[in-house]
Amino acid sequence: MKSTKLNILITLVLITFASPIWALSSDKSKAVEVEADSFNLDDAKKVTVYSGNVIITQGSMEILADKVTIYGSSGSTDKVIAIGNPVKFKQQPDGDQGLIRGKAQRFEYLVSKDTLILLNKATLWQSGNTFESDRIVYDSKRSIVKAGDKKSGSKRVKITLEPGR
Repeated sequence: MKSTKLNILITLVLITFASPIWALSSDKSKAVEVEADSFNLDDAKKVTVYSGNVIITQGSMEILADKVTIYGSSGSTDKVIAIGNPVKFKQQPDGDQGLIRGKAQRFEYLVSKDTLILLNKATLWQSGNTFESDRIVYDSKRSIVKAGDKKSGSKRVKITLEPGR
C-alpha cells in the first residue's frame, strides 16, 4: 500500500516537468510553443524571460505562469523558474491514468540535478487523489521525493487518496 502511494506521488511530480519519459508518448514529437505578453533575451547574461500571461504547451502538457525565466544559452538550459499566482499545469500521461493537474506559486527545475521543486501552496491532483505542501521536491536522478521541510518551517504535508484507485 505504501509503495502504491509513493508511486502515485512520484508519477504526479514527474509529470510536472514535461519530459518525454513521463508525458504521452506522442508529446515528445510535438513542438514546444510559448506565448507571452513580452519576451526578453539577454545573450550576454544567458537569461531568457517570458512575462505576462505565459502559456507553454507541448502536446498534452500545458503550463500557465505570470513569468518564466530560463537560465543558460540557447541549446543548453541550466535552470527554469516559473512564477505565478499560481503557476498551473496539466498533462495527460500514457495509458488510462487520469489527467494530472498541479499548482504552486513557484516552480523551479534544476536541469543538471534533474530536480523539480514546487514552492508555496503546492498542490497536485490525479484521479481524485490530492497532495498538498508548501514544498515538494523531486530528485529524478536518485528517485527521491520529499514534501514539507521542517527546517524552513513548511506546513505539514497533506495527502488524500481516494479508495480503489
